[in-house]
Amino acid sequence: MRDGLRAMRARGELPDRIGPDRFSLALLAAVRSGLLPTQVRRDTVALEASLDTLVDCLRGHDGR
Repeated sequence: MRDGLRAMRARGELPDRIGPDRFSLALLAAVRSGLLPTQVRRDTVALEASLDTLVDCLRGHDGR
């Protein structure tokens, strides 16, 4: 993920306010923390919410 985000930065596709190293860590944490409730509850609501929020951040939205 980090390499992909760095490549996006090099192409000018990643906003300056997003640090590739830190954001890739946030993505990994979102996936890991969203998987447990997804497995326990057998639905993807928690995983979708965490990943959607990070994608909104990439797009410049506040997720509301």
